[in-house]
Amino acid sequence: MNSILFSQIWALALNVWRESVRDKLVQILAASGILLMLVSLVFGNMAIGGQNRILQDMNFWVLGIWGLVAVLYMGSNIVKNELQRKTIYLILARPVNRSAFLTGKFFGMALVLTTTFCLLALAGLTLMQLKGIAITSKHVWALVFIWGEWILLAAISLFFASFTSPMLHNFFLVGISFLGHWSNDLRIFSENTKDLLIKGLLNAIYHILPNLEALNFREAALYNDVITSSVLTQGALVLLGWTLSALIAANIVFIRRRLL
Repeated sequence: MNSILFSQIWALALNVWRESVRDKLVQILAASGILLMLVSLVFGNMAIGGQNRILQDMNFWVLGIWGLVAVLYMGSNIVKNELQRKTIYLILARPVNRSAFLTGKFFGMALVLTTTFCLLALAGLTLMQLKGIAITSKHVWALVFIWGEWILLAAISLFFASFTSPMLHNFFLVGISFLGHWSNDLRIFSENTKDLLIKGLLNAIYHILPNLEALNFREAALYNDVITSSVLTQGALVLLGWTLSALIAANIVFIRRRLL
């Protein structure tokens, strides 16, 4: 039974990957990301001092924002297209349960995002090598957790895609992405404000949304700061915990959703 379930999930994931790599917009997205990294060389040469920092900062920025854009595009269509084309009924009419369907979609998104990430990361590292920038373990950890944030956003995207419209899906995902990176600032604001209503609201947002800054090691890579094992462990727990929670929630909602 487990082998059958695994084969179903893998088949669905491969189908998502094949469709996405043939998608012109996904190809343009990856190509434009590499192009922006090349443009960062021009910005670096124009700057007086700090050229290497600008190149690295631009590479990290491209990886961060391009992951969000890719998840927005894929996630808003991954369930909607199946419903519009009625193919979801053909899939679920076979011995494929809804959890297998949704899990297969998630791993398909993860495969596409990993492929895109590897292309962009390889381009960025190649440019750094050409400029003589030493690649340290901090750069590796920063890249690993940027990729992890992509996967986490994919899980959250799937949760919203399982019950909302594409417009609401994009609105919620962008909000979570930005507020998640402002999580520590929201906590500081809540501690400094004297308004009980605002304090309660900021505290609620801080505890409800994932702290994406726990996955952010870009400054440590830029300035060669020490990254302790406890900080890495905290980031890994945030990543794993929120990804699993979003996937479980997505399955619960999708199983109870009426499709007819």
